[in-house]
Amino acid sequence: MSDWLGYCIVAGDEIDAQVFGHHHPFRDQKRRWVFELAYGLYDAEVAKLVAALKRIEIKIGALDREEELQKQFLAETPFSSSEALVRRIAEIDSALAENSTHSVDGVSEVVATFDVGKLREDLLLSRAKARQAADEIRKNDGQLRDLTDLLGQLKSQFSRLTRAIISEEWLVDFDFVVCPRCGSDVEPARATDECCYLCLQTPASSSSREAFLAEQDRIVTQIQETESVIASRRESLSSLRALHAELSEQEEILSAQLNSRTQTFVSDHESQIAESASNRAYLAAERNKAEEYLRILERFQLTFSSRQELEEQKAEIEDKIARCELTASASESHIELLEDRLLGYLLQLNVPHFDADLSVTINRKTYLPEISGRTFDELSSQGLKTLVNVAHSLAHHTVAIDNNLPMPGLLVLDGLSANAGRRGFDEDRIRDMYQLLMSVSEEYGDRLQIIAVDNDPPADLWDDLSSMEVLHLTQEDKLIRFRSVAAPNQPAGTE
Repeated sequence: MSDWLGYCIVAGDEIDAQVFGHHHPFRDQKRRWVFELAYGLYDAEVAKLVAALKRIEIKIGALDREEELQKQFLAETPFSSSEALVRRIAEIDSALAENSTHSVDGVSEVVATFDVGKLREDLLLSRAKARQAADEIRKNDGQLRDLTDLLGQLKSQFSRLTRAIISEEWLVDFDFVVCPRCGSDVEPARATDECCYLCLQTPASSSSREAFLAEQDRIVTQIQETESVIASRRESLSSLRALHAELSEQEEILSAQLNSRTQTFVSDHESQIAESASNRAYLAAERNKAEEYLRILERFQLTFSSRQELEEQKAEIEDKIARCELTASASESHIELLEDRLLGYLLQLNVPHFDADLSVTINRKTYLPEISGRTFDELSSQGLKTLVNVAHSLAHHTVAIDNNLPMPGLLVLDGLSANAGRRGFDEDRIRDMYQLLMSVSEEYGDRLQIIAVDNDPPADLWDDLSSMEVLHLTQEDKLIRFRSVAAPNQPAGTE
């Protein structure tokens, strides 16, 4: 509401300096918005289209900058198109293949010249035999450890059997005459022949001495066989170790011969090999660089295709905006009515002008009045600015009433005669302002309420203005009144 009232209240400190506060950035922005709303210049659909158009233009601008970046990036390179890059990559691949062929030919040459192939085959065969011998050595070592453990177990078992045979032979005739636990006398006659006279239990059957001896003989046979196998394994292990040492020595000799012949070839062709390797590294780097350029160009091509889509969208939106602008002729006609009305009021006010004809234009960008080509800020005097401000504000309200435009029917003008003299031309202009205000007030009646605040209106119009006077204020009779606090002996309500 306060933004709309900006068109309804012209303060005394602004009537000769500003048009509805246009020198204040925020108030000026709202003044423009109210003008667009009041005169139908603002349309929600058009606003959406304009916002969409702005977003598309920003994207197109970004693509333009990216295109310029591409031109600058590739300006010093021979790669201006993807076709050139593809040809370059094909050339590099061909050169790499040729380099690889030369390298293979060089290897074939060294193989043919120094009989490296046969020497390498012998070296590989020797290494394979050495690995096989090492595997056999590890296998025999494991078997020998297992046989040694078995021999130890057999000997331990033989010792236990020997002790068992001896125990049965020497302990069978022992007789106890005293109990080993309590020390009491024990007589053999206290039990039968089938029972033990000491514990009075039937003795458990035990292996015979012959069975122990037979088992002892069997173990002796196993011990002899195990010792024979261990001896065989040790002989085999010794032979394998000798073979492995021989193969290892042979491998070292063959390896030294191969290295010697290879180094001879390398020393003879050192520059050629280094040049081939350097050329191969250079070609690989060039290929990677060309592929990077190709990826960049492909990304640019994708953005350019999207640019075409954006251009089509932009043309479509601009066409829609143009169609909407064709329907905005009513808004333009309202502004033209405002210009005609303002010109008519200025003629009634007899404003001074030095051109042959007085002209009025509403700037379509700032929505500010321009009098005979001069902006409001370029007008020559404060008195002239006051006349233009009064005529401009009156024109807005009367055009709005005549054309049913949304504008509050209230106009407050403060300080009409503050910047004018009281003699001659200045007094006539003040009189013209009041006569214009009275005529407009009579014409529009209660549809437009005009309030003029002035300390010194024209004396010859006092009779006419007295009938329209709403409030007369003096230094003694101010607008703000208050009820004083009653004294102790004064009746309440006394002023």
